[in-house]
Parts: sequence; structure tokens; C-alpha cells
Amino acid sequence: MAVLLVALGHAGVGFVSGGFVGVDVFFVLSGFLITGLLLAEARTRGRVSLLEFYLRRARRIVPAASLTLLVTTLAAFLLLNFVRAREAVHDSLHAGAFAANFRFAERGVDYFAENDPPSPVRHYWSLSVEEQFYLVWPLLLAITLFGVAVRRRRHDVDRRMRRLPIVVLVLATASLAWSVHLTSTSPTAAYFSPFTRAWELGLGAMIAVCTSALGRIPAAARGVMGWTGITAIAVAALTFSEATPFPGSAGLLPTAGTALAIIAGMGSRTPRLAVGRLLALRPMCMVGDRSYALYLWHWPALILADAYVGRELPVSAKLGLVLGAFLLSCVSYALVENPIRRRVRSGKATVLVAAACTAALLGTAGIALAGIDRAQQRFERPISAGTATAAAELGGLESSGVKGALPVVVAAIEAARRDEPIPSGLTPRLGQLRGLPPAYAPPNGCIGQDSGSKSTTPICRIGELSSRKLVVLMGDSHAMMWLPALLETARHDHWAVVPILRLGCTPGKWTTNYGRKACRDWYRWAIREIKRIRPHATLIGGSIDQRPAATTRAAIEGVLAAAQELKASGRVVVIGDPEGLNRDPVDCVLSRNASTATCATTWPTQSLAFYDEVARRATHLGVGFLSTRGFVCFERRCPAVIGRTIAWADTNHVSAAYSAQLGGAFRAALTRAIPKTRR
Repeated sequence: MAVLLVALGHAGVGFVSGGFVGVDVFFVLSGFLITGLLLAEARTRGRVSLLEFYLRRARRIVPAASLTLLVTTLAAFLLLNFVRAREAVHDSLHAGAFAANFRFAERGVDYFAENDPPSPVRHYWSLSVEEQFYLVWPLLLAITLFGVAVRRRRHDVDRRMRRLPIVVLVLATASLAWSVHLTSTSPTAAYFSPFTRAWELGLGAMIAVCTSALGRIPAAARGVMGWTGITAIAVAALTFSEATPFPGSAGLLPTAGTALAIIAGMGSRTPRLAVGRLLALRPMCMVGDRSYALYLWHWPALILADAYVGRELPVSAKLGLVLGAFLLSCVSYALVENPIRRRVRSGKATVLVAAACTAALLGTAGIALAGIDRAQQRFERPISAGTATAAAELGGLESSGVKGALPVVVAAIEAARRDEPIPSGLTPRLGQLRGLPPAYAPPNGCIGQDSGSKSTTPICRIGELSSRKLVVLMGDSHAMMWLPALLETARHDHWAVVPILRLGCTPGKWTTNYGRKACRDWYRWAIREIKRIRPHATLIGGSIDQRPAATTRAAIEGVLAAAQELKASGRVVVIGDPEGLNRDPVDCVLSRNASTATCATTWPTQSLAFYDEVARRATHLGVGFLSTRGFVCFERRCPAVIGRTIAWADTNHVSAAYSAQLGGAFRAALTRAIPKTRR
């Protein structure tokens, strides 16, 4: 049931929007099964052998996990462009070390992110959490039962086990409290953290510790508990979505349901209508036996197929891929998992198998990375001497008589209409486009993160530090992407710049209950600080989703509310948020048969309405509006490459290199946009 929920959710089956809760079912089951095995060993042998436990886990987990990683690494090298392939190889190495969850949390990868292509091994985060639990919990259990001498012979194990429920309850409660807190303050970190998931494994452990007492529950009551538990899991899978704060308190529904379903199977007498009869059907058992292999294979099959064709496949095709992954799991289960688990018994043989798996993965990764480097060198040929760069072609808006668009942007769209090839010698290097480049960020850590719980950010002064003319840039990452252009303007006009920025706190979260409270607190703090500073001008920018959505309306109102609040304290300019691309520039530029036409996005007329509304209402409000659409788009089309510069870092952030090149155009537009007098 758990693996089917995960697979169907990942395949995009609409009614299973919360299929990700299958992982939480896994966690409770793991805590129950592993703890039960350890307690059985303690009772029968009077000790807990950590070495034997880790060897058993290695035989069970490492071969299948390594095989999947090896095949995925090879497939990524053969099917993906060199940027995505390099990311996939590095992700595979972290997954092989059972540290995938830390890597994705450190990179700020949102499990539900839509803009960035997901890693083909992202699902290994849950396996990493489980292995981290397996590393710590047996040692803690052994110390709790036997003290420091974990090999002490049995004489009072049953008496010592009475302390276990207290230990498990305290640890699980602390983990749950931390999960609720971190989910509200740092959702990405909370999703991948072993500390926010430990309580789920601890819930399963508590059931194992209390098995004898739970087995005495009347059969009729257990029958009700079983169906209640399965229903709770189903409700979570059908009603939860990417908008559900998770894990946090929401995780209680599927995990409590799992606990009830497990307890329902205890006791010597099975009710006639017990849920166990459904779960014991042959098809369910067949899937359950292969659940580990199916979990490993289904995700890379889905992600690599999407990446190879260059678009998201329909649900029917994804279901076919899941079926193919199940067939592949049957093969690996029969030829790899079972033979190694049953025939490799000694410690030395287990170590040799684990070492061989590690060597194979490292060797494959090394070969793949060498090939990726060669592919990158062939693509990124240097620009020939004397070739004009985009920086030389960019000028003020007044230099163009074509609807306010820069001449180089008009030229890029004309090239797209002729379907010209992508020029060689692009800047910046494609591998530097992932995420927000360092060139965006001001020094001294002056940028707030949406993942943080603080409601303030440091006040930093950059640009011409001694200048008496001060400009504030306020907003999220869509404001920060103009910072290189603003700094070029500041250098020319001898301004000081104070960035008051918080990434992820989009304008739609400033004045509404959408998003986390920390964003609303930060917004109120930012308004107070700007009023205190009283700058020469305040530039306000933020993400205005170009697609019709409730959050788009909230974002428009948020930007205009900030402008209304601040216009009495100085000149205010709202920065327009241009439409962007509908495909990641890296994937487009490196795709088969890539051209200037295929890498230019054409937006329908209705998609432009939000940008135009902000411009119109800002003018009516009496504040300035800095039109940026002409910097990157012309006649509803936005090219990925302008001149020889990759203009976009992703689908909706201007690249740092292009932003810096826009200095002259940005300065001219800002000069016209700043109100001449204070309102």
C-alpha cells in the first residue's frame, strides 16, 4: 500500500495528490520491524550484536540500492545533457553514502518544486533517513537495555525493557515537537531532516516495545482499528497535496493510521473481516515483497524519461513506466536481492559485497564525470577574437524606437523568427546557471532566507559606501536578480545601496495569510526599517506569477501595498516582473535540435495582463514603475539567449551576467521612473 501510493503520486495520478505519505508509512513500518528484531535478539540471546545487525542491513539494503544508482548514473550520462548529468552523478554519490537528504536540504531543494528538474535519485532521501535511523537506534537501544556493555549476557532483560517505552516516548515527543516547529519555519529542511522524521520511526518502535500489551486488545476492537487505520492513510493520500505543510502535525494522520493497521494484525485471533485479509491477498503480497526494489526503480524511470523527451509525459505514459519499473523490480528482486540475502551469510563475504558495490559505483561515477567534462569542453568553445558581446550591444531604452525593447532583444527575436542556431561561446558557462549565482548576493550574508525563522535581516550598505544618496532594494529573489544592474547604476551615479531582501518571501505572502508567518513579520519589519532610513528612493520588486492563480492576485496587492506604505517616506519605484520562460534555459540550449526559435517562449496575450496591471496601478498610485519587459522580451516573446549571453538563470530569474550587462539600460529606465518629487 505504501509503495503504490508513492508510485501513483509520482506518476501524477490526480486523485492521489498526497501519495508522498506512503514514505511515512514506510517509516513507521521500519521502526516497528527493526525494533522488533532487535528486541527478539535481546530476549533470546541476552545481548544486541551491533556488528551482526549492520551486516544484515548491508546485505538487505546495499546491493539493490547500489545497482539502481549504477544504472541511473549510466542512464543520466547517456540521456541527459552534461549539466543535468553532472548533477545526477554527484547526487548518486551522496545517495550511495546515504546522505542524499542532507544534500537536498543543503541545496534548498523543494520536494514539490516545479521550476527545477528533479534529481533522478531524489527519492533516496527517505532511504538515507532510514539508514541514519538504523545507525543510531540499535546503539541507543543496546545502551538502554544493557548499559555500556552491550554484549552483557541476559539475566534481567525483561526488567530492563520496562524503561524502553519511556525512552522512546521522550525521544519521539521531542522529535514531533521539532518537526512541527521546523515545518512552520523551514519547510524544506524539515522535509528532509532525520530529526523531524525520527518520531515516525519512533512510533513504530513504540508499537514493537508494547507488542505484548497491544496483543491483548479484543479482536473486534482490533478489527475496527485496522479499517480505521487504512482509512486514515487513504484520506491523507487523497486530501493532502503540495500545499499541505509537511511533515509537522499533518504527519500524524498517515502515521497514526499505519500504527492502527499494524496493531490490528497483532494477537492470536484474526477477525473474519479484518483488514489483514485484504492486505494478505496475493497481488498485494507480491507488490509488498518487491516494494523496496519498486521504490528504487520507479522514480529514475519517470524522471529520466521526462528529461529525455524534453517535456512532462502524460499520466498514461507514466503509468506505463511504473509498470515497467515493477517488472524491473521483479528481475532485480529475483537476481540480486534474494540471492545475496540468502547466500551471503558471513561477515567477510558481506564486507566484500559492500566493497564491490561501492567500487562499482565510484568507478562508474568517475567514468561518467570524465565523459561529462569532455562533452562540456566540446560545447563551450571560446568566442572568436573581435566578436561583439551582448554587453557592447546593450544600451539605454532611448536608443530603441521599437516599443521600448532593447535593440539586442529585438535582434534575438528576429533571429528566433528565422530559426537561427544557438550562437557558440555563450556566457556565462551553463554549469553556472543553476540556482541563484553568487553574483546576485551582496556580501556579509545580507540576504534573508524563507527557510529561516527570523523576522529581520542584516542592514548592509554596498555600492558607494560614503555616498549620501541612498537607494533601498526591497523584495524577494525577483528583486535581487536586478541587483547587479542596480550596482552598475550606483557605481556610475555614486549611490549607496541597501538591499532588504528575503528569498522565498514573495509579495503574495507579505500581507496575507498565504505562506508562513515569518514572511509577514519580515515585511512589517522591512517597512519600519525603510521608513527609519528614509532613502532617496526605494525600489520594490517581487515575483508576480504570470499564470492566473489566487496567489498572483495576492502578489499584485502585496507589491502595491508596500508602495502605498512607503511613498510618504520617499520616492518609490515598483520594478516590473517580466514573463520569463516556460522551459529551463539549460535544458533548452542543450537539447537536441536546439535553436533560437525552440529556446524562445511565446506568451498568450492574457498572460501579459498582470504585468500591465501592476504598471497601470503603480502609476495611478503616484509611484514610479520601472518597465523591465523590454530588457528581456519583445512582442510577447522572451528568448533564452540574447546576443551571446544566456539571459535567464532558470525559467523566471534573469541571469547575473545579463543583469550586470543591463547597467546602462537599467540606469536610463530608473532615471525616468523615479518620481521627481517626494509624494
